[in-house]
Amino acid sequence: MVNPSPGHTGGLLRRLLRPSLRLLPGALARQLLSLRGRLLLGAAMLWTLLCLTLLIFGWQSGTLLVDETNRMHLRYEAELIRNDIAQQVNQRLGALERLARHIPTPTEGALARRGVGHLEELFDGLILVDTDSRILDDWPVDAGRLGQNVGDRPYARFMHAVQRPHISEPFVGRVSGSPRVMMLVPLRDARGRYTGFLGGLVDIAEGPFFDGFDHLRLGDDGVVTITSASGLRLYQPRQRRAITTVDREAKPWLDRALDGWEGEAEGAMPDGGEALKAYRQVWPARWVVGVYLPLEQAYNPLARVIEQVGNRAFWALGLLLPLVALLLWLTLRPLTRLAHQIRDLKRGRRDSLAITTRMGELRQIIDTFNAVEGERRTSLQHLHEQEAVLRGILAASPQAMFVTDTEGRITFVNPALESLVHLGPPAPVSRLVGHLHPDDREPVMAAWRESLAQHHDFERQFRYLDEQGAERWLDVHASTVEVAREAIGLVGAVRDITQRRHDDALRRWEAEHDPLTGLLNRRGFERRLEDAFADWEKAGTPAALVLFDLDHFKPVNDQGGHALGDEMLKRVAGAMREVTRSSDHAARQGGDEFALLLNGCGIGQATAIAEALRERVGTQSVEQDGRIWRVTASLGVSQFHADDKSVEAVIARADAASYQAKARGRNSVAMV
Repeated sequence: MVNPSPGHTGGLLRRLLRPSLRLLPGALARQLLSLRGRLLLGAAMLWTLLCLTLLIFGWQSGTLLVDETNRMHLRYEAELIRNDIAQQVNQRLGALERLARHIPTPTEGALARRGVGHLEELFDGLILVDTDSRILDDWPVDAGRLGQNVGDRPYARFMHAVQRPHISEPFVGRVSGSPRVMMLVPLRDARGRYTGFLGGLVDIAEGPFFDGFDHLRLGDDGVVTITSASGLRLYQPRQRRAITTVDREAKPWLDRALDGWEGEAEGAMPDGGEALKAYRQVWPARWVVGVYLPLEQAYNPLARVIEQVGNRAFWALGLLLPLVALLLWLTLRPLTRLAHQIRDLKRGRRDSLAITTRMGELRQIIDTFNAVEGERRTSLQHLHEQEAVLRGILAASPQAMFVTDTEGRITFVNPALESLVHLGPPAPVSRLVGHLHPDDREPVMAAWRESLAQHHDFERQFRYLDEQGAERWLDVHASTVEVAREAIGLVGAVRDITQRRHDDALRRWEAEHDPLTGLLNRRGFERRLEDAFADWEKAGTPAALVLFDLDHFKPVNDQGGHALGDEMLKRVAGAMREVTRSSDHAARQGGDEFALLLNGCGIGQATAIAEALRERVGTQSVEQDGRIWRVTASLGVSQFHADDKSVEAVIARADAASYQAKARGRNSVAMV
């Protein structure tokens, strides 16, 4: 069974509710201010809900019956149309077969000799075609048609191939402009050999095939369509062209019918809208009969009945409402007095409720309310005292502290925190977002939102930009406060750890850098070399290593003194910075030994950088007592190889290359 569409059900509900909407709006605004009004509205809504439930149940039950009745009607009409068309097709094919039995071979004048005038009511024309696809005879006689070759026509090729009765695909007549089909039967001689075919031309628009479709019992908007199995629409009311092509993908039920399915379904009408429809197959012609009944037309009678019943039910509600209102007014007079006294209690005009009533339930409510109110006042006083003590403790604390509610709004800030971040309550934590460092902003706020949602502690260290734009490091720790296992907010402490972070960063820098030149020391360089080797193993990222020491440095250090030697080392370090990139790492490994790690460099580029460094070192000089001291460098270059198991292999190659450079006479670059 197919239920009515949501659009029709929604339209029905709007029609049913329209009377109540005219009755209630003015009274509803006044009555909702009192308990009596709410009870009255509740009674009306209960009546409405009951009526709607019964109406919807009636609608659903009625639609099942209406749906089955309409389907039976569509099934009957579709089969009636199918049988009528099939009878006409079989009648014409039968007439052609009887005539074909008397014409063993196609010859000119054969049709006239057989006297085919009695077939005028069935066919608009006849032709005899031989096995070479030439028209040898026709009726009525058309001199221009005799001898014409129809071998390019699909029906001729089909007949020659299968040699059995056949109805062609519909086509539009060149002169008449109306849809036509060719009904064909094979011709056979006395020995049963195929000699050609007999064809009967039928105008399906002007003939009796589709007569009377506009007078079927399908109501005002029901329609009938005739479609060929190949998807050509032969007939549809108000069809502008003789033959049109249907969109099979947009009409899944029609697509199934064109593949041979018969049955009933719910879907789209040919020209839009929803409908019940039935499909039947005209097998001799390979046509599909479609009968459509719009859903609105199918369910309108039931909708009108339900609407009439609903209107009467809501008119009955309108008559009952005044009586219900009077009964409620008499019953709720004590409750009205209770509401007034509770309002006075809230405004501080009284300390307890005092209502004389013989209703036991109401008396019990009044006594319980008075007892609870007394306990509430005592608890509230105690809470105010505890809150005052807590605020005093937090305000006196040198530790920066804050309190928030469960939504993350700051409700208290002690003076220490106010002087640190210049924020006072009440304020949302989101107001601090603009002061967070851009790199820390999103992770900090995500952690804060998760802490509020999951009632977890919040612990985070992040950078904060103060009012002057200076960067500070803050350590924030906030814990959830629970009362009776229910979270009521968070209490947090804030510490300024900027100096500690600076001290930690300085210690880390000193641990990996040479204090004289500012370059990496051996420890820092080896760590970065290990990282580069790991990248080489994982992703094949190339890197090159340059090792060198200074030529003629010992005389500078021994004769000029250690201070002069230190100055020369600083200048060599400066030369290294000038020729290297920001991604490279330069190191002094001890004494006059230096190293370069060139990330992303092949051996050719690394050699060019080493050569530039050699030239730059050669230009450095120091002067003491009128004497100028110079040094040169002997550099060894190597890179990671596929068979390297550790960084020691590339270090050994670079070191060997530096010895080769010295062996060549120093002040040169060698690579291995």
